[in-house]
Amino acid sequence: MKAGRDRPFHILQVVHSLVIGGTERVVCDLTRHFNGERFRTSVCCLDDLGEFGKDLVREGVPVRVFNRRPGIDFSLLREIRSLYREWGIDLVHAHQYTPYFYGAAACLGKKFPKAVFTEHGRHQPDHVRPKRVAFNRILRMVTSGYTAVSGFTRQSLIDYEKMPGSRIRVIYNGVPSRSQSRKLDKKAAREKLGIGSETKVVLSVGRMDPIKDFSTLIRAFRDVQRDNPESQLLIAGGGDEQYLGQLRRDAERFGIGDKVLFLGSRRDVPELLTACDVFSLTSITEATSMTILEAMAAGRPVVATCTGGNPELVVDGKTGYLVPVGDHEAASGALARILKSPEQARKMGEAGKARFDAEFTIHAMLGSYKELYEEILRP
Repeated sequence: MKAGRDRPFHILQVVHSLVIGGTERVVCDLTRHFNGERFRTSVCCLDDLGEFGKDLVREGVPVRVFNRRPGIDFSLLREIRSLYREWGIDLVHAHQYTPYFYGAAACLGKKFPKAVFTEHGRHQPDHVRPKRVAFNRILRMVTSGYTAVSGFTRQSLIDYEKMPGSRIRVIYNGVPSRSQSRKLDKKAAREKLGIGSETKVVLSVGRMDPIKDFSTLIRAFRDVQRDNPESQLLIAGGGDEQYLGQLRRDAERFGIGDKVLFLGSRRDVPELLTACDVFSLTSITEATSMTILEAMAAGRPVVATCTGGNPELVVDGKTGYLVPVGDHEAASGALARILKSPEQARKMGEAGKARFDAEFTIHAMLGSYKELYEEILRP
């Protein structure tokens, strides 16, 4: 605590919601970590609470939900400004663009806090929006820090949002290392899933959304099945039920309906990673995938699409393979090579774990955000 200050700095995390997801997990990690003598943290959800939000509420974290109306909700700006006064907010940390728009716009004025903007991912195809660019220039007046979770995301902010590149720092997402998690037994993890010890297991984790392109992975796994008839594909994640239905039909149409197990939303991802031989993510775009990081932390080789921030995580040919977006043949070939050689899988997993430990731990992420907060809040 600085001399003359009788309370911690109060940080407000602003987010769409706290459903189960990568961005939301980062927000929860920041909220739990920055609660002590130096900082305290609360959360503002623009849309709804979500499962992670319920966890924070049970833990005693102040969370305000606004149930934003469709379109530009100007009344929401007044409500957020009122919240800043009520809670005595010193710094607003907004995650993704819409929370930034509302969170930073509500900071305009001499008596309101400064803002930090973190961009997590970008929609595809991306493009310049002139009205948004003009508004971004106004928001610069109250934005004390810009961060992006990957170099790809940083460049997108420069190219499409026309945000000042010199002020955008990359802070990669981080997850706990396996040494921080409960030790898990592969045989036991598989028994819980009803999977035999000799089965080759491919795992993918992500929300049910077409942007994750599980269709390509299912097509790739159909080809893997030809040489590995006892193999199994596990897909974990909740979300769009209509898309999930489409994926189930795809698996049935390809004759592998009994080999593709849809697990729904899960909180035991470390256990699932223990059960698998290789992790795969065939998204159309990614920023810094939390699930790829978890796979690296667990020492699992990764097959992922060469898109967005994935090449910043996966070293092609060393920690796994990168394949073109939508190319199921390339994905199936990469998966088959790993499944055919347990020794190669082990070496790739070890290389990925070493890379994770050096660059992508949760401690590294939290330390970078602490440095940023201290810079902004320093008198």
